[in-house]
Amino acid sequence: MVKKLVFSLFILLAMAGCKKLDIEKGIIDGAKDAVDWMADVPDDAMLSRLCIPGAHDAASAGITDWTLWTHTQDLDLAELWNVGVRAFDLRPAYKNGEMGIYHDKYSANITFKEAMDALSLALELHPSETCIIIMRHEVEADAASPEWHAYMADYLAPYREKIIAYHNGITIGEMRGKFLVLTRNVYLNGPIGGQINSWSSSPVLLQQQSATVQGENSVTWPLWVQDHYNPTGADDKWEQVQRMFDLVAECDEEPYPLVINHTSGYLGDLPDYRSNARNINARAADYVLSHPSTAGIVMMDFAGVDRSGGKDVGGKTLIEALVQSNR
Repeated sequence: MVKKLVFSLFILLAMAGCKKLDIEKGIIDGAKDAVDWMADVPDDAMLSRLCIPGAHDAASAGITDWTLWTHTQDLDLAELWNVGVRAFDLRPAYKNGEMGIYHDKYSANITFKEAMDALSLALELHPSETCIIIMRHEVEADAASPEWHAYMADYLAPYREKIIAYHNGITIGEMRGKFLVLTRNVYLNGPIGGQINSWSSSPVLLQQQSATVQGENSVTWPLWVQDHYNPTGADDKWEQVQRMFDLVAECDEEPYPLVINHTSGYLGDLPDYRSNARNINARAADYVLSHPSTAGIVMMDFAGVDRSGGKDVGGKTLIEALVQSNR
């Protein structure tokens, strides 16, 4: 209880400037198993064969300069952790002498250090779990500052002992209590964890299956990424999501690829993340539950909530389905 209280106070301080948090409330809507759901996953289970709930632009709930498209989440990082999210899309940029988290040019009002400190403490309190960081240099915020490339390894250095080096076939047993940090951008003296090469947001399958993860030893392994974030419509997006689910289920040859499958995205010229989530998240939840061989890191908008902005966004339902599919 004392540790949980410390965690609550720490997050409150770390996220100063964001919306007021009620961390002591913790798990939303009675989902009390979510915070330690990986405890039920066998040690020898491979990451590439599991369904991992992830949050796209995970820190965006802290943005105070509100527009329709700056927010992809309603829950802050601590709340996302509490509802079972284990993969966090963080977008650091180096601006005003600090490595902060942004969505496009908009600040999430939390620094990279504060985010990592909070999630590091979550791992200490819940050692059965792992935390995957998928990191992109948010060049729109800092005009592609060279300091990002120069300093990122220094910002990761305090967590070095908690960051596991990626390799194909990595298991949950190896990952418990640790970060897996995967960067989409090159930085000096990196990667620490792993580096994603040839990330694509294309709807073309060949490009989606052409990415790789480079480990700390420079060896590369296959990565499939579906991140078609601006589809022509809801059916177009769902076809992309379902196709990746099916391809993973059909893949029976090693080395198994790591898969990052985005249900996230927006519809229309003016980005509308809620309309996309309304059309995709619940649909994905039903599909995962009816296809038990499905796997992948599933990056979603409005993770952990089923209603947002008056729309049924299905983010709580999708997390519950992904967690259930691993049991």
